[in-house]
Amino acid sequence: MNEDWKTRQTLLQRAKDPEDHQAWEEFVHYYRNFILMIMRKMNLSQSEQEDITQEILLKLWKKLESYNQQKAGFRTWLSAVIRNTVLKFYESSGRRLVRENKSFINFLEGDSESELETLIEEEWKSYLTKVALENIRKIFSGKAVQAFEMTLEEIPVEQICEELELKKESLYVLRNRVKSRFVEELRFLASELQF
Repeated sequence: MNEDWKTRQTLLQRAKDPEDHQAWEEFVHYYRNFILMIMRKMNLSQSEQEDITQEILLKLWKKLESYNQQKAGFRTWLSAVIRNTVLKFYESSGRRLVRENKSFINFLEGDSESELETLIEEEWKSYLTKVALENIRKIFSGKAVQAFEMTLEEIPVEQICEELELKKESLYVLRNRVKSRFVEELRFLASELQF
């Protein structure tokens, strides 16, 4: 096994231990917001999103100790827990699936579990990017992060310089420093949390 695999399993392995409350809190810190992102895609009310997310976390807490990575990757297993919990919610509440969101209806009703896995993978990448940006905001000044984010939005250099009152050379230096730290943060998060 390579070192990346061991690192990726660290939080998951620690969270499996029912006595390691700190690991579980860290697990919830990262995965709760991610699960909520998935719930928002289903056009559920705020309270339904919260209720289902709590139910998913409870199932994960109860079943995590018995999770076997040899049988399924964590992303596949998490996808199944999310899918089954949402389906159970709809069945038990007597609600009909929201018809405006046909792609969710298809994989929730069993047409394609891989669609849910694909969605979860795409949302996970988006989520990691968001968390990495939040983390680097704590390190850099406002202008540095603003310059980097404006560059990501493909705003022309001249416009960024004008809005932030920066010289081109300063903009390039700030942007490259933030970009370097951002890439480093993404790598760390991916290795620690990736499933």
